Amino acid sequence: MDVDPDGGPLPALNQLILAQTALGIGVPVLLRTGAPGPEEVDPFGEESYRVQVGLAARLMEAGSLDRLVVDDPAARDVAPRLLERPLLALNFHGIEPEHFDVVREQLTRAASLGPTFDLDATHAVGEVRVLFAFYDGFADTAAFAADVCHDLGLRAVFFPLTSAEHGARLVTDVELADLATAHEVGWHTANHMGAEEVDADDVETEVVEPFRRIEQVTGRAPRIGAWCFGSRFDPDRPGNPALVDLGLTHLVSNWSVERV
Repeated sequence: MDVDPDGGPLPALNQLILAQTALGIGVPVLLRTGAPGPEEVDPFGEESYRVQVGLAARLMEAGSLDRLVVDDPAARDVAPRLLERPLLALNFHGIEPEHFDVVREQLTRAASLGPTFDLDATHAVGEVRVLFAFYDGFADTAAFAADVCHDLGLRAVFFPLTSAEHGARLVTDVELADLATAHEVGWHTANHMGAEEVDADDVETEVVEPFRRIEQVTGRAPRIGAWCFGSRFDPDRPGNPALVDLGLTHLVSNWSVERV
């Protein structure tokens, strides 16, 4: 069983996300772009995440918003709100060569649904936007992703780690700068930490230093970021106010892209 830093079992949602990540292919999630409705009991919990993953998978299978059939009772109440301005995220971490063909097919299918997510673009009602997100900055994955996105004409968001203490090689500064010429480069801590793990003593090394490094290397401060395990913005976690002070404008969570 996976454990948290204190030695106890990880929450069920974190274990689910780890299991999805281990598949080595993209995980589709229909993200919120607005506030939940008053009728929603737990809009940012495990069941909501499962519903949003299920809707995203059905949307990719349908091939268009017009052909999407919502027949899951758990999704019927929330679907109208999620589908008003649908934002489909396709999340990737490490991609092994044996999955390259599947991932290319996923990217192609998702790209056919609508324009690529863009922080500077207006998201019209009824228009599907697609966020292609590549997490952790593994060099081989980033190189493959950049090639496929170039072939398909996609602009993705890369969320690199900046510590070298990982089993797989991370992108170099030169590679990161090259990615930034065609894609958005976001913030994702130095050592893959969650918001709940970062205390006041960690803010400099896990938040400020990786943020400044990305800014220096790419020539642009990150505008969008994500925590390990995808927690939402919580001003009581010391890392989040630090991100606001640095100028981050959006945070990606398991459920949403929210303006901070």
